Amino acid sequence: MSIFPALVVDPFLICLPRHCEEPDHLDQFVSNLLAWADILRRKEVPVHFPAVCLDAVLEYGYYPYDHELRQTAARLGAEHLSVDLVCRVAQEVLERTPTLEEACEITIVDFDEDSYEVSPDIYVTRLADKLGWAFKHGLATIACFERASSATSRFMIASASSKPVDAFDNLELRIVARIDGLDVSTRLADLAKVVPFDLDHSFSVALDGQSLLRTVGCLALWLQAHTADHVRDAVNARVEEVLAAGTGSRDQLRQFRVGNEFLESARRNGFASRLNPIDSCARILLGVPKNPVEPFRISVDSTIQRTRGDGARAFRTHLTKDGPGYRLMYWELADGSIEFANIGPKHELAIL
Repeated sequence: MSIFPALVVDPFLICLPRHCEEPDHLDQFVSNLLAWADILRRKEVPVHFPAVCLDAVLEYGYYPYDHELRQTAARLGAEHLSVDLVCRVAQEVLERTPTLEEACEITIVDFDEDSYEVSPDIYVTRLADKLGWAFKHGLATIACFERASSATSRFMIASASSKPVDAFDNLELRIVARIDGLDVSTRLADLAKVVPFDLDHSFSVALDGQSLLRTVGCLALWLQAHTADHVRDAVNARVEEVLAAGTGSRDQLRQFRVGNEFLESARRNGFASRLNPIDSCARILLGVPKNPVEPFRISVDSTIQRTRGDGARAFRTHLTKDGPGYRLMYWELADGSIEFANIGPKHELAIL
């Protein structure tokens, strides 16, 4: 079971803005989608797009847009944008299976248009009419499914902000609607028997991949980590928590990667369920280490810092000072980025 909630992608993320006349407008579209790219492309994260939204996107020419995006970028002097990556991410989202309707086992939701309210309404008013209606259908599908399964917070909306940005402060989307009919699987037949009924349902919203990680929480991510990418998620989530607590500055945040031996060394030394390795990593990246950082020497008696063939320099910092004195070892690369290498007791004198 994935530690991440099932994500329903807001079509606003996917649709290329029409009549785009400002470079900033196009930049924001690209930034919004790429801020989700890492999460949405992972196979272990359940990602769904409403089939009714897909039909609208294709029918009204909002996708594919490879040629149009390139032309718009060239016209606005924005050739630096990652057009190929944007198109790949959009295609992968639209091709993800199952669709929302398949996942919920609900094909059609017949709702009363006049009674349907979305709050804040910007989630649908910023979409073209037919696409806005399709997204409302998708939201009603989720709400009916969660009503039938007595589930809460099973789905989260993967979205992005737009002007006015204060409309997105609450990170919650609410719908109120009158449901007049349903086409459902036999497993949900009991729900169809109680129509018509009124819905009043709220959804959690994440505006980028980092806000999703904050929602899940760094310790939960660390406890479930099985790959270097999972470790990155946990560290990134802890960075956000440290910043939110008023420590460090985002301007000082360094890029990083996780070495192949880091997770296994954490498990081997009893740190797989402890927060301090992730906390130490986050604080090092922000330039506010919890314990002093020292060069990793080539031997106990040497004053020479260990280096690697690519010019990376080795460093160490204590995680614990009692008993074996466990330490976190890392490499500082020539470009200033960090590679977290391994965890080990002081006597090992090993950086991997």
